Amino acid sequence: MVSRRTAVFFALSSLFFGGTFVAAKAGLAYFPPLLFVALRFDVAAVVMLAYVGLTSSRSELLPRTRGDVGAILATGVLAIGLTNALLFVGQQYVTSAVASIVYSLNPIMTPVFAAFLLSDERLSPRGAAGMGLGLLGVGLVVSPDPVNLLGGAVGKGILFVG
Repeated sequence: MVSRRTAVFFALSSLFFGGTFVAAKAGLAYFPPLLFVALRFDVAAVVMLAYVGLTSSRSELLPRTRGDVGAILATGVLAIGLTNALLFVGQQYVTSAVASIVYSLNPIMTPVFAAFLLSDERLSPRGAAGMGLGLLGVGLVVSPDPVNLLGGAVGKGILFVG
């Protein structure tokens, strides 16, 4: 049985993650995309630093090796910064619903990229078929009319790269 606390955290996570695309679209009416991303992470950083400052010791927070520092910087710049910058730039061209659906391609495309970029990762024929069906499904949800499947391709492309 799932505890009440766990259920509340899952509900809040869904609310925050689902609301991201709507909030981004609303905020883009007032701020340029990269400034809006920066402001979003400034607010998040203040909240997270306050939480971490209250719950962790300094020794737990400091990177132990240069490799740790590099990994933290790479993750921050590429996985978080660039991804969100591309999300907000791409969302200027599509609706928040389309942005959330295109963004949901991440779990579908990760095994595909891993198979091409990592020598020890292989995609089975069954996995490849699943990835293809997932990609087709997202494409049909984004643009159910096959004639317009590539309509708005610029915004969808930017979101896909992110």
